[in-house]
Amino acid sequence: MGRTMTYADWIHGARPKTLPLAVAPVITGAVVAGVSGTPYTLRFLVLTLLCMGVALFLQIAANFANDYSDGIRGTDEHRDAADTMNNGQTAANTPTHAPARLVASGVAPHAVLQAAGVNAALASLSGLAVCALTGYWWFLAVGVASLLAGWFYVGGQHPYGYHYLGEVFVFVFFGLVATCGTTIALSGCATIGALCAGSANGLVAVVVLCVNNLRDIESDAKYGKHTWMTALGRTWGTVLADVLLVCASVLTIGMVVAWRAASTGVIAVCVLMGAVQVAACDALTRADYRRALPLCTLGSLSVSVVFAAMAVLA
Repeated sequence: MGRTMTYADWIHGARPKTLPLAVAPVITGAVVAGVSGTPYTLRFLVLTLLCMGVALFLQIAANFANDYSDGIRGTDEHRDAADTMNNGQTAANTPTHAPARLVASGVAPHAVLQAAGVNAALASLSGLAVCALTGYWWFLAVGVASLLAGWFYVGGQHPYGYHYLGEVFVFVFFGLVATCGTTIALSGCATIGALCAGSANGLVAVVVLCVNNLRDIESDAKYGKHTWMTALGRTWGTVLADVLLVCASVLTIGMVVAWRAASTGVIAVCVLMGAVQVAACDALTRADYRRALPLCTLGSLSVSVVFAAMAVLA
């Protein structure tokens, strides 16, 4: 049967370290809309917060749904307290373990599924409010697609996250959809700038998934979960993750140049973004995934901060 969920379980299951990935593209989309000429009004603020609510609650719902689906499949049974050396790094020849998920640690599966449903409902309510304020009722189709993508990542009989497609969907939904959707809600149209900015956020989101999959590469292979990391192996998978981080930074800096926004303040923020990405690459190279995960999620926020700086400081 399993135990009921506690407040601590709710916090743990939401996976707070991943939530910047939901916030960052919304910030980016709002900045792009502002740069495109949309006035910063109360309506602008309300819509931005509602879009952020959609993204956050969808992310949390997906986290609980993934916990439920992987838990009942047994994929999470290997997870325990991080098997690390005294300096926090994983031994080179030792499988890397992640903190135990809810179902695997004894929480009743139906309670985890209910938590996913509650957050999906909150995301839907936020989305309905966006539709009502903008009149773009076709956003409902985007919302349904997002909910289905969150569920079928590891849910259902043929989860796409087990067949090399998780990285693609993360790029699309945590990059393009979230950024362009916010821009459209605020300004009425998506621009090339929104696509490029969303791509930068999406690339970092893919890296976060790569970190998780590098950490679990042995167990994923054992349970038939096919990811880019299981296909490439730990060495080349790490190289790919590092390259994607560099590409995100290059794309962001390229937009600074294209928008002619290279003021002293913006350059300083770009240096900060670069420092975060370098630190993340270093952690990945050392296979220190416990440090790499928050650095990569912070890297997503740093990309959005660069775009915000272009709007405020340029």
